[in-house]
Amino acid sequence: MIKSNRLCRIMIKDMKTRISKLNIDFDFEAYWEIIYLILLAFFVGMRFLLSTMFTIYWPKYFYRTLTVIGVVLVLLHLMMAKDISKKEIAAMLVVTFVFMMSHYVSGYDFLVDLLILILGAYRVNFRNILKTYIAVWSVLLVVTIIGAMTGLAENLVYYQQVENGMRVRMALGICYPTDLAAYVVFLMFAYATIRNKEITYLEIFIMIAMTFIVFYITDARTDFVVMLLLDIMIFICKSFEKYINRIMQKKQIKYIIYFIPIFICALSWMFTLLYNEQNEFMVKLDNSFLSTRLSLGKKVIDNYSTSVFGKYIYEKGFGGSTESFDGYTFLDCSYISIGMKYGIVFLILVLFVIIYLLRKFYYENELILIVLLLLLIQSMMEHHLIQYWYNPFLVLIFAKIKFESYYTGKKDIVIDLNK
Repeated sequence: MIKSNRLCRIMIKDMKTRISKLNIDFDFEAYWEIIYLILLAFFVGMRFLLSTMFTIYWPKYFYRTLTVIGVVLVLLHLMMAKDISKKEIAAMLVVTFVFMMSHYVSGYDFLVDLLILILGAYRVNFRNILKTYIAVWSVLLVVTIIGAMTGLAENLVYYQQVENGMRVRMALGICYPTDLAAYVVFLMFAYATIRNKEITYLEIFIMIAMTFIVFYITDARTDFVVMLLLDIMIFICKSFEKYINRIMQKKQIKYIIYFIPIFICALSWMFTLLYNEQNEFMVKLDNSFLSTRLSLGKKVIDNYSTSVFGKYIYEKGFGGSTESFDGYTFLDCSYISIGMKYGIVFLILVLFVIIYLLRKFYYENELILIVLLLLLIQSMMEHHLIQYWYNPFLVLIFAKIKFESYYTGKKDIVIDLNK
């Protein structure tokens, strides 16, 4: 093992030496952030458009070409990068191994995209990553909604009979109403993270207005609760900043927050595994509040069983059509979905990454802690935790985390948590 690591380091060093001897004037590293953000915009934009009702005829091999370009650019970036620590190399190798094993065993191609974006984000400013997401989402959401209003994209309208009458839900060009709401949720997550303590009451009011508008259009209850909680928590942090800072200094609070991802994941798996049609309480809970998530999850676990690196699971959901059908099978809970489709090892890695991000941001950005905790709660009901075109936070594992010091009042003081 030691010899193989030494050989790998020698090969990388030799490759760097050969590249440097080419005497290329173009400083690749100096422009990497721009190159990466363009690559990121292409990947996120492509996946976003695939989740809409637009009929797009992509050029032949477009996706494969984009993936190959991404792999080549990221490898070149990592080979040219200076002063990569042994811990960073080890972490990248572990992430790469788990992602590629899950990809090859389960057959889900987007895992390679996510791996490219995670490794490529090395030393890229996390704020610029989130700003790119916001820009892509904002532009494509506006384009999609205009397309739905003008007939260029079908506006799916779902009518569901409820006790008080008819429940009307619109997708406005997206493949399903809850997916439209989810994009707005993550848009608000990213925006709150960037603004942090500088967010104003006017911005909070606009976010509250967006919360109720999106709920009126989509009737997405989980996303409505998550957005409303986000609005309330931002208001509390803004109004009682000193009190919140004192609470965050307590070690007990820190360790409780670190434990929450494991607790929520375990709770999701426990309720799903213990689901029994003979238990009236669980059946009532499943058919009402959880919308059959427990029974569907238990059915998939019984039919496919768990595995180390996942397996392909056939899913048939309501997205993309308003026609009713039999045989609905969809894993909404992210923790069940990730564990079954990509493997238990992959699920453990995702939990470790989230805990790592909580630790990385703990003392510097209260709002991203709130965002990550709300994301964990949302993921009990929705499947977007691993989908990088929704969730931008998994991409930030190796990104550059810098904050201005709000406590000294000097905006030229920067904390680089990578050092």
